[in-house]
Amino acid sequence: MQLKLSIFFTLAMSAAQFVLAQDTGCSDIYQQCGGSIETWSWTGPTCCINSADLTRELTCHYVDQQYSVCIPTGP
Repeated sequence: MQLKLSIFFTLAMSAAQFVLAQDTGCSDIYQQCGGSIETWSWTGPTCCINSADLTRELTCHYVDQQYSVCIPTGP
């Protein structure tokens, strides 16, 4: 029973973080925030927000032409 309750709360918190990130129009931590391929270009958010910790800034980090990702800024 305790394990089921733990899983439920984990899923509920994940859903709440996803909704918060969607409401801001920005990508959440470790989500895509840019990229393009010859015939395709990222049309999603290019800004980042850490919905779990609003005091911790995120940066849209360029990985390669096809992918940029939201990562924590600094140490």
